[in-house]
Amino acid sequence: MLHATRKIGLLACSFGVTLLATQGNAQSFEDGIAAYQRGDKQAAVDAFKNVLASNPANEDAYRMWQNVEQDLMLQMLLERGELGNLADRFLEKAKIGKREVVADPGGAEDAVDALLNGDGLERQQAILDLRATYGSWAVPALVGPLGDNGSVDNRVHAIQALMQLGDAAVMPLTQVLHADSPTLRRNAASVLGSLGDKRAASGLAWMAANDDDDVSRAVAAEALDKLGMSGADPIDVTRTLALQFLTGDAEAIAPYDDASVIWEWADGELTGRPVLGGLHRFKVAEQLAKTALANGGGSEARAILAASHAAMKAEINAALEVDALSDSDLLAEAESGLAGIDMNLALAGSAKGAALELLTSDKARNVPAAAALMGAMNGGEAEVGALRAALGDADAAVSFAAANALAAAGHADQDVVAVLAAALSNVPDRVAVSIGSTGLDESGDGWFVLGTSSVYEGLRRARQFPPKDVIVLQDGVADVTLDFLIFSLREDPRTAETPIIVVTNDVDAVEGLYGDQVQKVVASATLADVAEVAGDADSVRGAAMARAKGAAETLSALPSSALAGVSAQVASALGAGADDDVLAAVLAVAGRAGAVDALAMIEALLSEDQPDGLRLAAMKAAASLYAKNGGQASGEAVDAIRSAVSGDGELASAAAAAMGQLAGVDGAELTSALR
Repeated sequence: MLHATRKIGLLACSFGVTLLATQGNAQSFEDGIAAYQRGDKQAAVDAFKNVLASNPANEDAYRMWQNVEQDLMLQMLLERGELGNLADRFLEKAKIGKREVVADPGGAEDAVDALLNGDGLERQQAILDLRATYGSWAVPALVGPLGDNGSVDNRVHAIQALMQLGDAAVMPLTQVLHADSPTLRRNAASVLGSLGDKRAASGLAWMAANDDDDVSRAVAAEALDKLGMSGADPIDVTRTLALQFLTGDAEAIAPYDDASVIWEWADGELTGRPVLGGLHRFKVAEQLAKTALANGGGSEARAILAASHAAMKAEINAALEVDALSDSDLLAEAESGLAGIDMNLALAGSAKGAALELLTSDKARNVPAAAALMGAMNGGEAEVGALRAALGDADAAVSFAAANALAAAGHADQDVVAVLAAALSNVPDRVAVSIGSTGLDESGDGWFVLGTSSVYEGLRRARQFPPKDVIVLQDGVADVTLDFLIFSLREDPRTAETPIIVVTNDVDAVEGLYGDQVQKVVASATLADVAEVAGDADSVRGAAMARAKGAAETLSALPSSALAGVSAQVASALGAGADDDVLAAVLAVAGRAGAVDALAMIEALLSEDQPDGLRLAAMKAAASLYAKNGGQASGEAVDAIRSAVSGDGELASAAAAAMGQLAGVDGAELTSALR
């Protein structure tokens, strides 16, 4: 349940709600209101659940409750338990027209005009409109009135509207602290202090310490005191906040926040720039880390900045693999920035070592980002130290990337080679995210379970790349509705196709409401349930094959002396049913490593039935191994070699090398093969 003060703030969008998507929804909603008025709260809960389970479009949700009495709406918002949560959820659905608002945020100016010039009722309606329709996009239209030196009324109305916007106003207002007008800066700082959101701490701390206006410094200091951070050092506050955004800390990012706008004060105005949703917190972390670094934040700020850039690169590359995002203009824009991100990572220098330690830590763990960062390392002392630590990471994706980076930097010792060799045949466990008390307590049977009782943490993990195989949800988690959990996952491209299991005490009721949105509803989940709904393992297999191919290519570039002891892994990889490209890469290692115990599997790939590329790789490997085993070959292999020698091209040359090593080939046959 939200705090009462926030719920009262949320009332601002109550008049802007309307769930008239269908006559059925309208009737269910009216039934719920009537039930609540007569004191039958359970009937109200059931009715509201029915409406929400249909996942009405936000556009259909707009202005639904405008006929509900304000006092009644407030009572529902302040209810504890499921009813209050449902009221909150209806208000979340009232944040409508998001795409249209982003495309044309200027419409907020009309509502602001009504706020400034209308009568009392019109002003109230305008405030509600700004909250329900525009959210953070209302702030640019309120900047002018907020700093209007000629009208106290305009300033007061703007402050009232910003207070009703609540947390949606915080991030844009922090940028208004950079305005030229002292009046505007003071009023922005005052509102931020009253809102009490610690995301404003950095901007307020800088203003309190450095503003050239005495009154502005005092106002900012007072606002900072309201946040419980009186006298805070701006560098420390900024670095801490940057780290919180990087890690997805709920203290910095409002629970369930889906923000996707980066705000800046430039050329005397507040501007918003939509970004790919998954990039938002990393972009904000970048902003903050850059500010800290430019003002003496030192190596710690530099490491956070490098980690943020690596996280952006990983997020963009992963998003490029999501079909649902293929037509996204925001993704296309993000992709165009990859070259710049690579440049930024190059500029990070030795700070990449500390950034890697950060990205592999429990607090800020981000495996794709860590892998992206390791690919940009140059082998400096600090980097090598961090890579050595990552080499022992339990996650194969981390340890492999570390081994690859170390090998590229010339560190091909036994520990590095062992990790690369293991990657030739290692298929990692599939991943399930468990949110709440679901019965999934331990990993096993090919599954790794990421469990958490925190809804926010669970949603963050579920959405974080790489994609998860299954998501398991508990019905009845405190402070959030099942409806919200299901549809927030279904509406996110990163989780839209991920199978969902719901664990509930009322299986029949949940199946009736959400059976078409989830794959299974159970009283307690097991790994057998997870495996049942998971489908094929293409994504896991694909990742494993990519690692195996990369490991083989790295190993084949190492000196043969470094490959002693990898024969068993080579044999395992050849027998694991790998893709042809992976097999070809592994075969190159087999020859250099002298993997004689894999020769029988290699000989099976010499026949004319095999693809030309794979057959060529097998022929080259066989030639190397025959040189080591005295030329002992099976009869079928000898026939395949004889057939290939009579042909042309690279395959014939490789076959000739193999034949030249065979034992028992008489002079006549060798003579006939000569050109």
